[in-house]
Amino acid sequence: MKNVFALLVTAALFSGATFACDKPAAPELPDPASAVTAQMIKAKNDVKAYLDAANSYIECVKGNASRHNAMIGEMETVAANFNEAVRAYKERMTAG
Repeated sequence: MKNVFALLVTAALFSGATFACDKPAAPELPDPASAVTAQMIKAKNDVKAYLDAANSYIECVKGNASRHNAMIGEMETVAANFNEAVRAYKERMTAG
């Protein structure tokens, strides 16, 4: 009987009931007015990693519409801010 109880406790500890969804932090973007190419490439990689982690988070919170929708909104904001930074960076590089 002890073994059955221990098995049930172990199963409960490793079940989805105790699994926490880790919301990713948005990456910091460089200032496109002064950024160098290496910073922009790093930002691109950071944004991609963030979006991948955000997609995993969305899978984890499946069924929780408010958390899902909040993450989608944040993803859209990060993508829009990154695209704006890239446009400004490219504009600066071609103007110089």
